[in-house]
Amino acid sequence: MTVRPAGRRLAVAVALLALGGACTQAPGDRAPQAALRYSVSEGESENHFIRQDGIAAHLNLRTQPAPRLVVAFPAGNSGAAVHFEAAGGTAVWGAVEDLRTVRLEDDSGRALYGISAEVGVAAGRLSVREADVGSVRFLRGAVDYSALPGRAPPRIEVDGKRLSVTRERPDGRSSYLLSVEVLAGRLQSEEGIVFAGDGELRLRVTAASGDPLEMPVSVDRLLRPAAADNEALESALAFLTYEGKMLAGSWRFLTYFGRDTLLSVQLLMPALTAEAAEIGLGSVLERVDGRGRVVHEEELGELAVYRNLAERGEASAAPVYDYAMADDDLMLAPVLGRYLEVFGRERAMRFLAGTTRSNDSRRSVLARNLRLVAERAAAFAGEPVAGNLVAIREDLNFGNWRDSEEGLAGGRYPYDVNAVLMPAALRAAAGIAGSGLLGDEARALPGEDELRRRAAVWEARAHGYFEVSVAADEAGAAVAAYARDHGYPAVTAPGKDVGFFAVALDERSEPIPVMHSDVGMDLLFLQRPPRHLAQLVDSLAAPFPAGLATPVGILAANPAYAGPAEQALVTRNHYHGTVVWSWQQAMAIAGLDRQLRRTDLPDALRSRLQEARRAARQRIAAAREIVNSELWSFAIREGGYAIAPFGQSEGHLTESNAAQLWSTVFLALEPEAP
Repeated sequence: MTVRPAGRRLAVAVALLALGGACTQAPGDRAPQAALRYSVSEGESENHFIRQDGIAAHLNLRTQPAPRLVVAFPAGNSGAAVHFEAAGGTAVWGAVEDLRTVRLEDDSGRALYGISAEVGVAAGRLSVREADVGSVRFLRGAVDYSALPGRAPPRIEVDGKRLSVTRERPDGRSSYLLSVEVLAGRLQSEEGIVFAGDGELRLRVTAASGDPLEMPVSVDRLLRPAAADNEALESALAFLTYEGKMLAGSWRFLTYFGRDTLLSVQLLMPALTAEAAEIGLGSVLERVDGRGRVVHEEELGELAVYRNLAERGEASAAPVYDYAMADDDLMLAPVLGRYLEVFGRERAMRFLAGTTRSNDSRRSVLARNLRLVAERAAAFAGEPVAGNLVAIREDLNFGNWRDSEEGLAGGRYPYDVNAVLMPAALRAAAGIAGSGLLGDEARALPGEDELRRRAAVWEARAHGYFEVSVAADEAGAAVAAYARDHGYPAVTAPGKDVGFFAVALDERSEPIPVMHSDVGMDLLFLQRPPRHLAQLVDSLAAPFPAGLATPVGILAANPAYAGPAEQALVTRNHYHGTVVWSWQQAMAIAGLDRQLRRTDLPDALRSRLQEARRAARQRIAAAREIVNSELWSFAIREGGYAIAPFGQSEGHLTESNAAQLWSTVFLALEPEAP
């Protein structure tokens, strides 16, 4: 990935453009904000980000596996998309010029906020296969239309050299627009909609949304001087951070996600200002429900209106919240506990004394969540059997950060939820209760000693159900066969029995023998005994396919020791397969840094941790051009590993985001030792 910033925190010019309506003025209650403008190249995907006077947008131009243009807005998680077919199968996007923000009115006089840009494309003929505007969730195919009846096709018109795609939100409070005007070439509509030229087209693209703007936060309010000097990551963090929340990623996840927010705040904490940490934590507390559950995802804009129509019969844009995940609820306490450590009790007391929009004190909301954690922990703490572990929802195949259908390789009890997050949440709850931060709200919780007892049981017993042991000869044969069958470089057989922790337990509470990178959460949140710690590091540091380490990063999963069924679910084409997730690299390094601060480690183990840290830092340095992406895959070229952007090759089941909140966490890593 190549990043082309416009300059370190430089401003860009304000631009107003009227197309079929009068320009609107900036809302009077909005203070001027620092402008932001930068670009990212990732394989055959070009990404241009702009934020000016409250308008923020991401223009994505992807060449492979098929030409596509997307504009996404944080406002309402809305946007526009056009999918093309190119004559001869090729089309290469060219330079983007005159990118600017625009303020428009639709035919009904409603304000629209968006961008306009001139875009070149090397193609003799581009046929429009599909075009739509509205919720990004619809644009990326994440919502089944049939589940939300009433969404008709957009209005598509061709007028001279201009293609227009428009849609009105069903509550009549907003609308969406995409205009593609031919500047060089011609537009034909006799047999489908076709942009044609003499090998080079020049287009003026304008896209806009009427959903309410989000109030941005400038970089200087987000980061302390201790933050690493990385302009690309700073820009991504600023683009994704707003007064009321942090957004998960762009272009596909421009909305609040609880897990992403909490993990990002945890990992960024050494570099964040207290204000930035409180934006993240406050957004989570704002959305905790009456039972203490942390919201996983917030549905906004057009999608929220359709969801409310389908489920409540109301054409309302009130946000709709998703509580489907098993891990979100367990992350709030450890991250709040870390915030307390970094910024101190006095600051934490002031923060928790604040109120949510529903007039609940943050203190009482936090207490609700801690009570929920304690209740969910009670059964296993009383009888530590596998059946009392935390399972994902029965109607889903996912329930933690590995939230694709294949992410847990068919598992029902995730490792991270049970072996790490539950004991970490209980320990943090005990610390928070003992700090006096909760005041009278602490009475609703078990006592501090009881919380610590439950934490000790979970920490000592839960991980044992996930242990996998493979005899030396069997391990060697499995690794050799897997490398041979998939064309991967051979590695030296382990030469000893291999022990690791399964990614999940199946419905019979049996471990699924897929090695995984979530053991990095142990390093980040817990303090395991030396022998246990050595086993965790072995998984992270051993070369793939014996372990998880490759020259392009630590893999999210390794199915070499599993059977054919699991191996088919965990490939380099799968979202959570043998691919590299950026944030997990940072988590492993931050976790190793944390463990190296211990004073109880044998010298030999300390040396192993130091070597694992050094190797992880080298891999990140080698992948520095793509670390601000969400994830990447790999290809084998000339017998070695090469980075392959995820989502741009045939067979990839989805695609990576060019800006991802939890990929900005490298801003907080400790500097390399001299």
